[in-house]
Amino acid sequence: MITPGRLDLTVQRWTPFVYQIDFEGLNFTGATMAMQVRLYRDAPGGALLSLSNAASNAEGLSVTTMAVEGLTTSTVQIRINETTAEALLLNAGKPGDDIRVVYDIHITGGGFAKTRWIEGDLIIRAGATQNG
Repeated sequence: MITPGRLDLTVQRWTPFVYQIDFEGLNFTGATMAMQVRLYRDAPGGALLSLSNAASNAEGLSVTTMAVEGLTTSTVQIRINETTAEALLLNAGKPGDDIRVVYDIHITGGGFAKTRWIEGDLIIRAGATQNG
């Protein structure tokens, strides 16, 4: 069993979100990936946001794998479109508040069964410039 890494992410409302995580020594080519965002851990019902495998320029999770000097590294990219970020809990809390929810990422592949690799808080940061 693998203990998931802890990584808090901040999504800036009114902009797209792209973040890359390197997994050194692992080959996730062809892996199945899933990320869900919820109000709190084990929250019942549907997720606020669900991402799965996607092309690198589309909303979702994508992976690229490279070998440099014999070390394989898989880079997992998280992409949340601007319109999705804008809609995430827009009316929660007081206007102008940042919102803190939770997420985790499961990856099946690379020689591993379904495993939670990363987990943390997802902070939706309020912004001022809404068009531009």
